[in-house]
Amino acid sequence: MNILFFAHESRMGGANLSLLGMIDELHQKHNIYVVVPIKKGFLVDELKKREIPVLYRHSFWWMLAPESSAFKTSIKKMLYKLLCLNNYRCARSLKKYVEKWKIDVIHTNSGVINTGGILSEMTGVSHVWHLREFGQEDFGFFSVCNYDKLCHFIDSHSTKIIAISQAIAEKFEKLVTKEKLQVVYNGVSEANILYKTEVKDSRSRIEFLMSGRISVEKGQEEAIRAVALLVKKGYRNLHLSVAGPGESAVLEKLIAEENLQEYVSMLGFIENMPYLRKNMDVELVCSVCEGFGRVTAEAMMSSNPVIGSNTGGTPELIRDGENGYLYEKGNVEELAQKMEIFLKNPEKIRFMGNVAYTDSNSKFTRKRNAQEIMAIYKELIMES
Repeated sequence: MNILFFAHESRMGGANLSLLGMIDELHQKHNIYVVVPIKKGFLVDELKKREIPVLYRHSFWWMLAPESSAFKTSIKKMLYKLLCLNNYRCARSLKKYVEKWKIDVIHTNSGVINTGGILSEMTGVSHVWHLREFGQEDFGFFSVCNYDKLCHFIDSHSTKIIAISQAIAEKFEKLVTKEKLQVVYNGVSEANILYKTEVKDSRSRIEFLMSGRISVEKGQEEAIRAVALLVKKGYRNLHLSVAGPGESAVLEKLIAEENLQEYVSMLGFIENMPYLRKNMDVELVCSVCEGFGRVTAEAMMSSNPVIGSNTGGTPELIRDGENGYLYEKGNVEELAQKMEIFLKNPEKIRFMGNVAYTDSNSKFTRKRNAQEIMAIYKELIMES
């Protein structure tokens, strides 16, 4: 089978990690080609390592983050609405490659670009559109065109639409043809597999971890304030490590103001997360709204229970009180209370962590993800 993927960006992020996971599982038996927006970056480097053919075509996004003022946002919206016309020219330039490589399936890896759908219409090749984000709820994105028209375009230019969680599927099920919509959970690398046996006791320091890019949407400030509450209650046997790229000045200022230097460490970008997780006990996911929750699945695969906000796809991964805990997003006191459960009952870490390990290794592997994706491809080819 010959598959052409469209990537919406080249930096390292959850969508591209998921894309690489699919490629690693599929490219041994199938011919994979990838369209990327720029000639450098994490994704390009990784594709070159795998000797995957790459085409460079810049597609303009039709979903964008707002500017600092309503006026600037409206100007940006009008500008990108015009620039998105370039995506038709981009698609036309790729028609010859679809024919040359005898592409069977076109697969767009994100909802923020539409070039794959345009190319599908031009060539008659089946198109899979992967919806990995809510848009407004998780990133604050707005659409450059009318949102109902955007969803209609996705629907009319897709043979199949994949949502990475039931939560995303529920958002779109009234906006697209329901029969086209299918939930396929992301797969995470087996490099995260770690079965832990050590049982903590009441004298042990509990190591909490929060990973992911530093941003307001990821909720690092919420986690730090929860640590502050616990320290004020007299707990000294806890430590929070914050790992991820991004500007951390605001968080470092908060740590200093709350005198938490002994209890919170900003680690920056960590290349080898599985190694870091070996010494971690519990992970925090305080995001505004995760489409799926790759970090949650990775943590669970590493035998770490997760405390996560009760939004987006996170409740589909965390079974409250069994493999972790859920708390109301924004409620720092409740987050601290859930962290306190592990401080008071450290034996729960191993029990819940083992349940999390079993859940993740049965539901969120790259192999299972690729098998479900391939089943969709085969169905489309049989129908064409």
